[in-house]
Amino acid sequence: MRSIHYYLNAGKRRDILNSRKEAYLRYVCDQTGWDYEKAKQEMDEYAKKGVNYRYYVKKRIWARTGKRLEISLKNVEKDSRYDKRSLDKHAGLVARESGLSKKKVKEMILESNLYTECSPRDYYQFRFWEKTLEEQKTYYTKGTVERLIMKYNTDLDEVTMIRSKERFAKKFGDLFHRVWFVNRNISFEEFLEKTEGLTSLICKPTFGTHGAGVEKFDIPHNLDEKRALYDLLMEKGKSQCEEYIVQHSEIAAFCASSVNTVRLVTILDQGKVNYMYSVLRMGTGGLIDGFDGGGIFAPVDVENGIICRDGMNLEGTIFKAHPVSQKPIKGFQIPNWDEVLKLAETAAKRLQGVHMVGWDIAVTENGASLIEGNTESNYQFAQLPYIAEGIGVKYKFDPFLK
Repeated sequence: MRSIHYYLNAGKRRDILNSRKEAYLRYVCDQTGWDYEKAKQEMDEYAKKGVNYRYYVKKRIWARTGKRLEISLKNVEKDSRYDKRSLDKHAGLVARESGLSKKKVKEMILESNLYTECSPRDYYQFRFWEKTLEEQKTYYTKGTVERLIMKYNTDLDEVTMIRSKERFAKKFGDLFHRVWFVNRNISFEEFLEKTEGLTSLICKPTFGTHGAGVEKFDIPHNLDEKRALYDLLMEKGKSQCEEYIVQHSEIAAFCASSVNTVRLVTILDQGKVNYMYSVLRMGTGGLIDGFDGGGIFAPVDVENGIICRDGMNLEGTIFKAHPVSQKPIKGFQIPNWDEVLKLAETAAKRLQGVHMVGWDIAVTENGASLIEGNTESNYQFAQLPYIAEGIGVKYKFDPFLK
């Protein structure tokens, strides 16, 4: 272990924290048009309620009113508890692997956060205790992502639209290349018309995340049975129902039970779409390809659509071949890659105030099909595949942080 840590005196620590607060203050001034004193007064008032500057900016408190503001304020204590649990949990994991005391590790995590804006989870997953300070600074961390989001995703209404499956479908439905409808205000006759010729539906809660509540339904041939399915769907919570995607056979060969999707992160800067990083997400036997369903991922070279590393999960377990199909992962060429890039570019240019998005795209025999967008895409996809080599990938994002 060759970790080098520089323990700061109180003055230096205070200077770093004050510098961050200043950056948050200037950002709020830019976003609201307030002068410095007004922004500081507003933010300090919320600070008395437990809302620190970071949370104020992250949740765009100045733009929230009514129920939205109420929910954000209620979540302050919840977020604080989560942060404390995360620090304790990941300090314990590092202590177990390094042989250092848990107390010492907590000090090291908090110190690294000052320099790199890493989260406790970053510190553990990126194995920062084995790295020098300069090496740590090359890593793409949670704080880096938050600063990019502050810069590029400024329109709260568009952020909300992207998170709402129904509103997202209304804006991007032409890029879905499949039938979709919401299980509200649709008659049985309209249901029959929508599902004519379809064999299956996927239904998702309109504000669900991480695959929670996603269900697949086979569409029967018998009219009475179709009526029973219609009644069942109408009784469910508000959900978006979509034609089940038939993915490309070469992609399905990894795991046929789930639609295995490309996550492609774009940054739209000065009118140009930049493809930042991409992964192929694969299921391991469940209905979804996400990690709550046991999924794995593999990084894709955005230049050519070829998987450039072995597969892995978020715990860091490496898979040279898919654990279900035994199909080799590294070196696989994503079919129709040009269509994937074109679809992401079209979608990215359609937004006005959200310019950093992780697009989930299904690859089909005929091209590509948009599934959803993510305004806070999993940044670990970009960094984790390179941990074993000790490579930080923050350099890819540095030009966009200026």
